[in-house]
Amino acid sequence: MSDLRRATERIEREEFARGHIGPDDEPSTPRPAATIVTAWVPPDGGPFRVLLLRRPDTARFAAGAYVFAGGVIDESDAAPEALDLLPPSLRETEPAAAVAALREMFEETGMLPSDRPVDPQAATRVRELLLAGEYDFAAAATALGALFQDLRAVYLSRWVTPSRFSRRYDTRFFLTVLPTPRTPIPELTDELDGYLWITPTEAVRKFAAGELPMLFPTRTTLQALSGESDLTQLLERLRGREPEPVEPRLLVRGDTVRPVLPGDPEYAEAG
Repeated sequence: MSDLRRATERIEREEFARGHIGPDDEPSTPRPAATIVTAWVPPDGGPFRVLLLRRPDTARFAAGAYVFAGGVIDESDAAPEALDLLPPSLRETEPAAAVAALREMFEETGMLPSDRPVDPQAATRVRELLLAGEYDFAAAATALGALFQDLRAVYLSRWVTPSRFSRRYDTRFFLTVLPTPRTPIPELTDELDGYLWITPTEAVRKFAAGELPMLFPTRTTLQALSGESDLTQLLERLRGREPEPVEPRLLVRGDTVRPVLPGDPEYAEAG
């Protein structure tokens, strides 16, 4: 068995133990969610990095795992004034999810990929209002004068949590590239307790070595990105694309829990 598969089974077994249903129980309905893969290119021209955020060990979902910024899509994310913030390319498919991804990025990290710089002190105050529920994302962006018409971002993929997990999400994954020459420094909320900037290749290597716990969609996304060297070409290739949802199943055998993708010979056996 490969190190990658062994690490995957360990992480999924731990998550399965935290909350699952029986094989004959009715699955819960996945909650619509969005996440954003934040990429940054070093000024020396080295390989691009992505931002991974660590969930606390006490978290109810993905405890101790490294994740991308993200969360549940709010009703306000679909408001016309919020959708108007997006560049045309992101208004074509799942625009409310794209707004939610940007909102979660700002809420969880304090970073805002605006076309023009925003005042840091003002951003801190507005973020507090957003987290307190006194602002929605459109109001926050307006207060800061933030614009996103030049945002370098695409709809990357869509993952649905396996039916055997008790907490399920239908998550839209977006990819964005930050327009900054310096290494961005996130300011994390209490929902997170660490972060790192890392190349996708190194992230997958550390996962296989048992040093970087991640759930299956996160690891699979990074594995796909590890084969990319030119983000500009990747963004052009994916622009306007609407990915089909991917719903892994769990193959549970004794103490072994393994995610299985559609097309795998064991997919029909998995639940």
